[in-house]
Amino acid sequence: MTQTDPAPTPDETPHLPHAHAVTWGVAALPHRGPKRELTTERIVEAAIEIADTDGLDAVSMGRVAAAVGVAPMSLYRYVTGKDDLLLLMYDAASEVTVPGTGSTWRERLREWAMFVRATYDAHPWLADLPPSSTPTTPNRLAIIEAGLAALEGVPAPDRMKLPTLLLLLGYIALYSRASSNAGVDEAVRQALPQLVTDERFPLLAPAVREGVFEARETDAERGFGFGLSRLFDGIERWLERTEEDRPFERLPTAVLQDKQVRETARAVEKARAELRQAESKAADALLKSVERLRAEEAKAEAAAAKAAAKADLRAAKAEAKARK
Repeated sequence: MTQTDPAPTPDETPHLPHAHAVTWGVAALPHRGPKRELTTERIVEAAIEIADTDGLDAVSMGRVAAAVGVAPMSLYRYVTGKDDLLLLMYDAASEVTVPGTGSTWRERLREWAMFVRATYDAHPWLADLPPSSTPTTPNRLAIIEAGLAALEGVPAPDRMKLPTLLLLLGYIALYSRASSNAGVDEAVRQALPQLVTDERFPLLAPAVREGVFEARETDAERGFGFGLSRLFDGIERWLERTEEDRPFERLPTAVLQDKQVRETARAVEKARAELRQAESKAADALLKSVERLRAEEAKAEAAAAKAAAKADLRAAKAEAKARK
C-alpha cells in the first residue's frame, strides 16, 4: 500500500468506503487504541501471512487479532470487518513493479505477465478472490497502468487495450487456480484412469491413461507459457485484421435447463458416439481388408515366384539335354 502521490486535500477528498479510503490514503486514522503501535498495515500483513500459510479460509478476525496480539474487537478501529480486510489484503498483495525492459510489445507484455504471475505464486489465495472489470484500488490500477505501458505504441485504440489486459489478467488468475492440486483428493486423482472410461469420455480417456493429470510442475509452466503465447498470437492476428468482430450475443441462463435443448444435446452426443463406433468399425474393416489383400498379394507373388522357379528349372533341364 505505497503512496506515490500526495493525498487529496480535505475539500478534494471523495467519499469512499473505508477500505478503499485506506488504500488511497484518505482514511481518517483511529483516534485511540489499546496499542499505539498497531496499524492497519500491520493488521493486513498479519492477515496476508495467515492466508499465505493456510489459505484464505483460515483468515478470521479472531485469528488476525491473535497474530497481532490484541482482542478481536480492537481490530474494528482499523477495519470495519472481514470484507474490508480482504480488500486491503487484495490490494497490498497486488503490489508489483514491472521493469519494462522488452523491446517489442510481446516481450514487454510477456514480462508484465511474468511479474503479475509471480504475485499469484507468492500469494496463491489471490486467485480465490473474484476479479472485477473495474479495478478500484491503487495497486490493482498500477498493474493496469504497467500493462498499458507494455502496449504503448501498439496500433490499437485505448478502449481495446483495457479488455486485452483484463483477458490476460483473467487467464493468469484462472491458470494459477486451475493448475493447483491443493483442493484435489489424491485418492480420487489416482482413480481417474479407472473412472474416465472410453465409453463415457472417448477423447479424454486415452490422455488420462497417459497421465495428463499427473502433477508435474514443469508441465504446468510449459502449459502456462503455451497458453500465454497463443493469446499473444491472437492479439497479433487481431492487430492485422481489417474486418470488424462479430457481435457476441449472451444466451439466457434458462437455456441451460431447457428440455428441448438438453434432449437435442443428448441426441447429438449419442450420434457422435455412434459415429465414433462406426468410424472405429470402418477403420478395423479397412485394416483387415488391407491385411487380407496384402496376404493375397504375397501369396500370389510367392506362387508366381514358385512358377518362375519351376520354369527356370525346366528350361535348364531342356538346355542341358540339348547339349548332350
